[in-house]
Formats: sequence, structure tokens, C-alpha cells
Amino acid sequence: MKRCWMPMLLLAAFGCGEDAPQIIPRHAVTFTAESDPGVPLAGVVVSANGQALGQSDATGLIGAVLEGPSGTMMQIAYECPEGHQQPEQPKSLVLTTFQALDPESGPRALEMNLECPPLERWAALVVRTGQPDLPILIEDEEVARTDGSGVAHHIFRGAPNSRYRVTISTEGKPNLQPQNPRALVTLGARSETFVIEEEIRERQVRRRRRTRRRASAMRGRMSIMRIIRIN
Repeated sequence: MKRCWMPMLLLAAFGCGEDAPQIIPRHAVTFTAESDPGVPLAGVVVSANGQALGQSDATGLIGAVLEGPSGTMMQIAYECPEGHQQPEQPKSLVLTTFQALDPESGPRALEMNLECPPLERWAALVVRTGQPDLPILIEDEEVARTDGSGVAHHIFRGAPNSRYRVTISTEGKPNLQPQNPRALVTLGARSETFVIEEEIRERQVRRRRRTRRRASAMRGRMSIMRIIRIN
């Protein structure tokens, strides 16, 4: 019969004449899903090395525990919800144990951000002309008209880096200057407001000076006529 000379404490851990069981380290990981920096996004589905971990909640957070020796490389794949840009490839996460400054708090969780930028951005357009009832066109389509103070507002959306031609239409009003001014707006990586200021004025029509003889003949009549501005 084989004798076992190990102390009882070691016997409990290893058994008699057997190899010690390998303990696989466990690493807490917190994933933060965002549509923009600081904007949480729910519904992002996450997996590690092909194993599903769950999906982000309303706060954009996903908590998981990954097993593996320190230094193990994990491939983190995630799927963004509809209307958001899908990642081109998985992200790499190296399992590492970080000890917190407070020894009693235990190891600190690993953290990873998951970005899901929107496929479209909102843009607010403000046009100031100084003239009322002027159509505002985006790519030749009327989207708004200036109010009594000569200001128009419009909200639209489009893909980032898209360019749009904005036209202040003066069709049918040849006395306004400049005629049909245009501007280009380019949507950026975030939603923003564009302000277009174009002072549009009525062109003053100068009357020709009449000859002295003609003015003398009309002097009596001019005293009872109104001067009418041509619009």
C-alpha cells in the first residue's frame, strides 16, 4: 500500500500522489456602449471569442466575467443596433489583473468602450435674410420660407460628410439683390446647427432727371401726385 507523507493541509488541496487542480483566473470586465462620446447606447450585443456575453442596457453597460490566464488575448465582437454603423472588425482585449489602491476592494475590473456612431446626423438650419416670404431650398427642394422678420428654420438629417446646397430663392422678385444666393453646408461627425446670414435688399430704382422745361411744365401737377416706389 502506497504511503502518503504530505501534511493534511496539502492532502486537502492536492490529494495523495495526484497533481494539483489548475485554477483558471477570472477577470471582471465592464463594456460601455456609446453612440457618441458620453452618450450611452442600449441594445449592443457583445461576444468574446464567439461566446455571447449579453447586450447593453439603457445605461450602455454590460458586465461580464472572462476566464483565462493573465495575458490571454480575447477577441471582442459586437453588433450595433439598427441605424448605427457596424464595426469593421473585432476589438482585442488582453486579460490582466489590476489591483486597486485599496487592498480591501479587490482587483479592479477591466474596461472597454464600444463605439456605434449613428449612420445619420441631425442638422438645424437657420437662414437670416432680412426679407419676408422667401423660399429656402435644399438641393432645389423648398423646405421652408422666411417669416415676417426674414428668418427661416429647418431641421433635417443626412449621412456624415454629406454636402448640401442651400439656396435663398428670389425668383419672381428681380428688384431683390443678390439674386438666388447659395451656400454649401457639410454635415460633420456630430449633429450641429448651421446659420446662414445673407442680407438681401431691394434695389433702388433711380428716376431720370427731366429737363428744366419739362419739370417747369409739370410743376403744378407734381404737387398733387404721390411718389410710388417700384417693387
